[in-house]
Parts: sequence; C-alpha cells; structure tokens
Amino acid sequence: MRRVYIERKSVFIAGTALLGAVVAVLDVTFKIAGLKIPFPLLTFLKFDALGIPMLLAYFLFGLLSGVITSGIAFLSITLRSGDAFSGFMKFLAEFVTIAGVFIVLRTRKPTGNRWKALAMISGIIVRVIVTAIANVLLLPIFMSGFYKTYTAVPVLVISTFNAIQGAVSIAGGFLIYEAVIRRLPSLMETVK
Repeated sequence: MRRVYIERKSVFIAGTALLGAVVAVLDVTFKIAGLKIPFPLLTFLKFDALGIPMLLAYFLFGLLSGVITSGIAFLSITLRSGDAFSGFMKFLAEFVTIAGVFIVLRTRKPTGNRWKALAMISGIIVRVIVTAIANVLLLPIFMSGFYKTYTAVPVLVISTFNAIQGAVSIAGGFLIYEAVIRRLPSLMETVK
C-alpha cells in the first residue's frame, strides 16, 4: 500500500487533523441525529461509521495517523458522553482493527483483492480476539450486572457485533482509499 505521506510532515499533520476532525464530527452528528444503528441482540451496542475515517487515515498516512484518529475518537466519545469506558472500548476496538490490517499490509504490498481480503480477515480476527478478552476482563468491573450465569453468551454476541463493525470499517476504508487514489492519481505519482 503506497502512502500519500510524501515525506512531508505538513501533509501528514494536515491529513491526520482533517480525518480526526471528521471522526469527532461524525461521532457528535450520529449521536444527535440518532443515526447509530442498534445491534438487535444487545441494543446498547450500536453500529456507526467512525472506524472508516480511522482506517482511511491509516491507509493514506500510515499507522501513526490511524492511532491518532483512534485517540481522537476516544476523546470525542468521552467528552460527549462523559463515559470514558465507552470511549476506551471504541479506541481499543478500532486501534486493534488497524493493527490487524497493518500486520498483513506491512509484510507485502497488496497487489490485488486477495491481499485486501486477507488484511480484512486479519483485522477482524484481531479485533474480535482482543475485544473479547477486554470484555471478559473489564465488563465485570464497569458493568457488574452484565454477566449473569453464562459468560460465553454475552462474549459471543459482542464478538459477533465486533466482527460486523470491523468489516464495515475496513471495507469502507478500502473503498474510500481506492476512490481517493483514482480521483487524485497525481498524488501517487509523487510517492513512487
């Protein structure tokens, strides 16, 4: 994956700031307008598009940009809702998704859809595993009544939610990245 970093810090900073602002605006807009889609099995889990600009930041500007925009999501959610736990879990989920995609894309440049699919699968698997562990460790502390008798059922339901949300984030990030590269081929000429 060729980065649009162009070896200029100003491009990195401006692009990361822009996509971080998009994350913050999307978070507030989705909450105010009620555009977050509840997961049918656990309605307090909601699907959103916040992960797309985070993955796009990674695809365009590198891993550090993706981590920074994930941190901005944490701050936005925490400041908007006053709930640092929800902000942390969103940060963790999106950060490990980016890390899962990074594992595949750092080893080989994607030459076709096969590598993109492999990166998507890696991102989803890493997200599901890490968030399942985090849920088992952290939910009893922050939501003491959440686990009743069976711990496996809520973890499986939350893992299903995370797999779907991860697929939406990665696929959306890849689609927008491809659109940007097709529309602005002059950017890629300077990267070669």
